[in-house]
Amino acid sequence: MVSQNIKHVLAGAAERIYCQKREIDTFRLNSNIFVFPSVFAGEGVSLAERAVAWSERLSIKEKIINSVQSEINLLVSSLYELDTPDREALNITLDNEFIEKATEDYLKEEEEDDDEESVPIDKFALTTDLLAYALGCILSRWDICYATGAKPIPDLPDPFAPLPVCPPGMLQNAQGLPAAPEEVPADYPLLLTWGGILVDDEGHPEDVAGRVREALAVIWGARAGDIEQEACDILGVKSLRDYFRAPAKFFAEHLKRYSKSRRQAPIYWPLGTPSGSYTLWLYYHRLSDQTLYTAVNDFVEPKLRQVEQQTTALRAHGGRDKTEEKALETLLHLEQELRDLRDELLRVAAFWKPNLNDGVVITAAPLWRLFQHKPWQKNLKATWESLEKGDYDWAHLAYSIWPERVVQAARKDRSIAIAHDLESALWVKAVDGKGKETWVEKELSEDDIQKLLKRP
Repeated sequence: MVSQNIKHVLAGAAERIYCQKREIDTFRLNSNIFVFPSVFAGEGVSLAERAVAWSERLSIKEKIINSVQSEINLLVSSLYELDTPDREALNITLDNEFIEKATEDYLKEEEEDDDEESVPIDKFALTTDLLAYALGCILSRWDICYATGAKPIPDLPDPFAPLPVCPPGMLQNAQGLPAAPEEVPADYPLLLTWGGILVDDEGHPEDVAGRVREALAVIWGARAGDIEQEACDILGVKSLRDYFRAPAKFFAEHLKRYSKSRRQAPIYWPLGTPSGSYTLWLYYHRLSDQTLYTAVNDFVEPKLRQVEQQTTALRAHGGRDKTEEKALETLLHLEQELRDLRDELLRVAAFWKPNLNDGVVITAAPLWRLFQHKPWQKNLKATWESLEKGDYDWAHLAYSIWPERVVQAARKDRSIAIAHDLESALWVKAVDGKGKETWVEKELSEDDIQKLLKRP
């Protein structure tokens, strides 16, 4: 029988480990208790200094965890009356089993990305987290007041408390839910993009590089310019625009962060022209069936008119030199790309009714042509082809595009009917010849089927 005193000691040790690990989690972007990134967890004038400070802090925490774990091991060993040879033999056995299992898992999932659990300790990772955080603040995902110090870090939750609906660092209302525009104070320090659309277009009020620069200014004040330059140097780019524009830069890092094993779920979507000359950034959690129309009406069309005017002016200018000819050629190419982008957005908008319950990949699949990150584009294209074949008829998107096919599938597969809330319309309980209750397909008239097809 284990005494209450020993139970108390073990519980205290476990809680100390919990507190250390939970505190680390408050700086991990994908954590359910995220507050702000690790760049703000240590002191320092520069990003490099803060990366070193965070690394040292993380090292101390790991030492504490290992020390407490050793205490637990010794106490448990004494409870089981294990002497030194027994403990050594047990450790060897456990180590061999761990190595064997780890090797097996590695060979099985060699190409899968498990970086979601990591916390950045080098300046490159710390910098990518900072810019991803800034983008999230602009799009009303994160509350920048934690990074500025205007709000204190919330207390760690009890180990057995329910997980919060939202991470503490999320922009929330008084009920702990994602805030709506009317629930944010008028003097909030950062202009928020509630529509969920930014654009790579220098000079535009919603230009992604300009808006990220605004967020950095709110956080760093007079030092924002130096921080921006250092961030670009660390990331190996000339400017913030280059970092967000290149598919292999920001989006590749973002996709990696929001990937776990075979699941990929990026929440910031770059839809752009093949040359990268113009890109729209959509925030997944703000998507609606009007998003693409808004993107066309408020962003692409005005830009297209602007380029057309510039093209007309250059064409009217006689005696163009080589520089002007090159500028005209560039404008003509951009003009055509913008038309193609507009037409593709409108084509998809005609049938696209995003439902976040479908997941990121299925929701994004119809837009695969507009993603310029090739591996992600390939994944979305394959998903779209599977949707077309009927492999995902449980998805809301499939029902909105191919209602006739999905209704027929739901008449044969009750799980699909349940997914679309069609069970009561298509299935009924009956008793078979052996007196056992079972589900059978309802007999429907053509009018009944037409009503289901017209259901919003």
